Amino acid sequence: MTDKKDLFLDEKLRTGGFYELCIQICPSIHSQPIKLYTDFLWSLDNVDGPYDNEFNRTTIDIKNYEHKGLLTVDNKLIPFKTFTIREEDPIETGFNWFDISIYTSAIEHVFGDNYKTWTENPNPPKAIINFFQETIKELYKIYPFQLAFIDFEVSGQYYLDDLKGQITNWTKTKFYIGQGNMKLIAEENKEMVTIIE
Repeated sequence: MTDKKDLFLDEKLRTGGFYELCIQICPSIHSQPIKLYTDFLWSLDNVDGPYDNEFNRTTIDIKNYEHKGLLTVDNKLIPFKTFTIREEDPIETGFNWFDISIYTSAIEHVFGDNYKTWTENPNPPKAIINFFQETIKELYKIYPFQLAFIDFEVSGQYYLDDLKGQITNWTKTKFYIGQGNMKLIAEENKEMVTIIE
């Protein structure tokens, strides 16, 4: 098995864009949900970190834009990042975001070259999809978010409001919402949405 530190520091695994889970949590005026999500994720048994760029353990600080660590899924270890974004311009209409992002090069190195997440017909590892979906359910229990979605390089591309009208989902992004928000979704978009409760 690859040494954890070597895997984390391998620059070749930090290329190609991100396959990611993106969550539109809540309006930016509320910062507590970001802390709840961050604390939960970094407390999971299969999540190791966060670490700084030299692989020294760091403390969790929601003011940091990103945290880096290692994730174990399907008995495989893979480097990943979390991003917290607080839209503040203007803060009254912005949202807090929480992203879990894995470089495509890391996915292909750890799971195999056939797991392309950036092509027209993506083939993400089921273990990563399962981890994202389980995390979505648990985070929703902690604080009911607006919208979650999974895709390649998709952070900030959709908001809950986008699903209220006509959208072109050419990448087949997977969307997740709570039951209470289903009534807001345009009829033609409902087949793209999974209810997580």
